Amino acid sequence: MKIHLNLGKWSYELEQDEETGQVVVLRHVPLGLLQKAASYVKAEASGLVGSVPLPQVQARMETCAGCESREVDGGAWYCKSCGCPKWERSRLQVKWEMPAATCPLSKWPE
Repeated sequence: MKIHLNLGKWSYELEQDEETGQVVVLRHVPLGLLQKAASYVKAEASGLVGSVPLPQVQARMETCAGCESREVDGGAWYCKSCGCPKWERSRLQVKWEMPAATCPLSKWPE
């Protein structure tokens, strides 16, 4: 039998051995990581079904341009507040065009 348990900031998947009754932890993940993963998947998928209008992309860009959390690395812009690793899909230039992407500091205009 598998059991899912949320305790504090952690999510656990447990399994009870039918024969011995012993409970084994299969995996444990910080809830924050699960939430980030779900947010990322939602943002990526949103680009498959829609697009962000150019004026909104420009507004997001202007907001990030003046933000203290913006980091520039070789011409690519990254957000130091979002918690994403630096890679191609986490560049702000990519996120601006994802309809479901959001600013972690709630600075992007609607």
